[in-house]
Amino acid sequence: MTEGPTPSAADSSDESSDEFKFRVVLLGEAAVGKTSLIRRFTENSFDEDYKQTIGTTFASKDVSVTDDEGQTRQVRLIVWDMGGQTTYRELRRQFMKGSSGAIIAYDVTRPETFMAMNNWFESFRETCPNAAVVIAANKVDLLDSRIVPVEPGLMLRDWFQADYYETSAKTGAAVTDVFDKLGKLVLRQARAEKKSSEM
Repeated sequence: MTEGPTPSAADSSDESSDEFKFRVVLLGEAAVGKTSLIRRFTENSFDEDYKQTIGTTFASKDVSVTDDEGQTRQVRLIVWDMGGQTTYRELRRQFMKGSSGAIIAYDVTRPETFMAMNNWFESFRETCPNAAVVIAANKVDLLDSRIVPVEPGLMLRDWFQADYYETSAKTGAAVTDVFDKLGKLVLRQARAEKKSSEM
């Protein structure tokens, strides 16, 4: 994963060079496993030692997406990992701008991270009102420590009108599904916007 000073410096060339490249953000409280989800997605690895994300970092990977016409497309997701600390609030707002989608994650062993989900969702919606959102209920491998059951997550799904996945960065459960789904959603949205602009 790479640390970057600004979104434009890091990925403006990616955004303009190919219609199948999209910038997305991973949001949520500190220590919900955002960096681990990205590492599992991009490197298929997991680090037991927690390292707090300072500011923002990014990574990218291609996903194969079947579009609504049945065509398989290679979609590159440039994923920005946003530090969850409140001190980064304004920085996050700047990095959210222009994002095609977001994964908003919480830790099923820490109810306070679930309770903060609406703040993250609203903050993202204010900046990117039409972008795709996917919910990741992370750390489901910690069965004995789980406090937030499935049902509240499904309520969030309906409230946010977003897809919901139970993930584990440690085991890899559903991590690829989350990013594949987001890839399909952002491609569909981009196609719809392009078609609308051509009418």
